[in-house]
Amino acid sequence: MLKIIHTKNLKWIDIVNPDEKDLNYLKENFRFHPLDFEDIVLPSTRTRIDEYDSHHFILLLLPYLNKHSGEIKPIEVDFFVGKDYLITVHQGQSQTLNNFFHNIQQFDNARLQFMSGSPGFLLFSILQVMFKRSSPILDRINHQMQEASKNIFQSDINTLETLLQLKKNIITYRRIVRMHTHILNKLVHSNKDYMKFKDSKTAYEDIIEYAENIWNVLSSDKESVESYEETNQSLGTHRINKILHVLTVLSVIISALVLITDVMVFFERTHIQESFGLGSEFQLFMFFLTLIFLTTSIILVYFRKKKWL
Repeated sequence: MLKIIHTKNLKWIDIVNPDEKDLNYLKENFRFHPLDFEDIVLPSTRTRIDEYDSHHFILLLLPYLNKHSGEIKPIEVDFFVGKDYLITVHQGQSQTLNNFFHNIQQFDNARLQFMSGSPGFLLFSILQVMFKRSSPILDRINHQMQEASKNIFQSDINTLETLLQLKKNIITYRRIVRMHTHILNKLVHSNKDYMKFKDSKTAYEDIIEYAENIWNVLSSDKESVESYEETNQSLGTHRINKILHVLTVLSVIISALVLITDVMVFFERTHIQESFGLGSEFQLFMFFLTLIFLTTSIILVYFRKKKWL
């Protein structure tokens, strides 16, 4: 779907879920590189910026949080910026971009504020609002980090799954924002007139600082969640070792008891208990019961002395 906002000096074309008709419109009205047309159709895994004689092409990846699964995924927004136009191409997943376009389309004061200057200022305004609207995702991660810190001593499967999901989201987020500072620096140092506006360097430096802060927070979160995961796994391993210790003791005791029981059965079948002064079956039973008790006690004392229990 293609939507256009016209002002005196600037045109913003927003294309959501581009189809063949939309691509034909772009090919008929703009002379973009064929590879750029391929990039806006096929999903990309990396952010990049290309500067041509008459325009810029920017392929930007931004974080998107699926509220149902809690998973962070990259969404792609493509920008074409020329001397009197800005074109955005995306799949419509960014509600921030959709709302921004809608406000400028519907309200004269918003259109005057954001589209009375250069295409570079409109691009900056879009990037600024989209970058700073990613803060709720970062806040959610930090909240999950706080909850994880409370549960790391619970070595259950739910805690481990939470830590792994959190670690995956942080890694994905870092991969998405890794090239943002590079893109912003390229925009700051562009010599094209259509990219410049009043205090453009200072304005972009503010976004660059914001992007660097996000990277630093994610780096800290990555280290923390890895520490939580290591602590949780160490605790789980310790508990498993304790269980194995108990099972080992039980297996030794049971093996000894089985051996004693087999000897008792042998005595009973061969009737040789009389040679040991055990004339009746009751005496035989009491003898082996005492032997079982003593054997068990000796094993437990030995294991305790060796600090295996």
